[in-house]
Amino acid sequence: MKPTNELTRLGKIRRQRAYARQALAQYPIEIRRADLIGTDTNLIYRVTTTDGARYILRLAFPGWRTAENAESEVLWLDALARDTDIPVPRLLRTHAGDSLYHFTDAEGNARRAVLMTYLPGTLLGKRLTEPNLFKMGELFAKLHRHGKEWHPPAGFSSHTFDRYMSRGEPDALFADAQRDAFTDHQRDVITRMRARVESAYAALDPADLRVIHCDLWHDNIKVYRGKLAPFDFEDTIWGYRIHDLAMALLDLAEDAGVARYHELLPVFRAGYESRLPWPEGDLGVFQMGRVLWRLNWIARFWRKGLAGAVAFDTALFERFEAEGRLSDPLRNKS
Repeated sequence: MKPTNELTRLGKIRRQRAYARQALAQYPIEIRRADLIGTDTNLIYRVTTTDGARYILRLAFPGWRTAENAESEVLWLDALARDTDIPVPRLLRTHAGDSLYHFTDAEGNARRAVLMTYLPGTLLGKRLTEPNLFKMGELFAKLHRHGKEWHPPAGFSSHTFDRYMSRGEPDALFADAQRDAFTDHQRDVITRMRARVESAYAALDPADLRVIHCDLWHDNIKVYRGKLAPFDFEDTIWGYRIHDLAMALLDLAEDAGVARYHELLPVFRAGYESRLPWPEGDLGVFQMGRVLWRLNWIARFWRKGLAGAVAFDTALFERFEAEGRLSDPLRNKS
């Protein structure tokens, strides 16, 4: 059998579709159609049954996240469905009663699939109104409250996102191989920002640690009949509230623009504070930590783009040092 990485794009899709059919055969539903709608970090299929019900099948690529990550996601989704009124996706179990289907593909890779209900509605990114941002703040607070009160069972991740890089990824940014991507000035600015971010994480009170979504940006939320429904819980981990907020709100600033972000942030915060006190910590510093994480990702996987990213982010860090808040441009379009 030809290795998957040697196949054409169409060949890859066909092979993965066979695995999707294998996974779907494990569930007590009759399939009318399964449409591929996402191919980034997972294969995502929208599944329609013969009785008209719709589901999402997520088939993980080899090496993407871990079995423990997947187990943590389904454990929290089950708990949220049981304990709260948050409209999260509901898991469908296999004939054997399992929330995850594990199998080995034809190349010997460990694979897993999960099937959950399809959430109707529109992505929040298309409805970034002030009423919806208030609700988004409320949603974060409700998740943060449950994440603190819930006691995860055995099988849940023991890992904690307590630094700007916390998933075991290598620190590649200042490796010898990247030396020519920096000027001395750029290295100094980035080193200074990294120290500031690391100090901010170290200063957080461990009592604030709880289960967090860790990727709840606006397009991982749907709006339906006035309610917000979160999804894509595969990054679920122990972490700090300010980190969870910083990631989502940096994405908001990048997509909505900084001027609109500064209008929406107080509304989001009001929604959050209607249910929980705002967490301690400088939100902007933790957002700079996310920028540092992305810069490290570029150093690992996109070497030819590193010099341009370093120049752009150095200017961003200097503006943040001078102004103490986000400012345009946030996104490198070169």
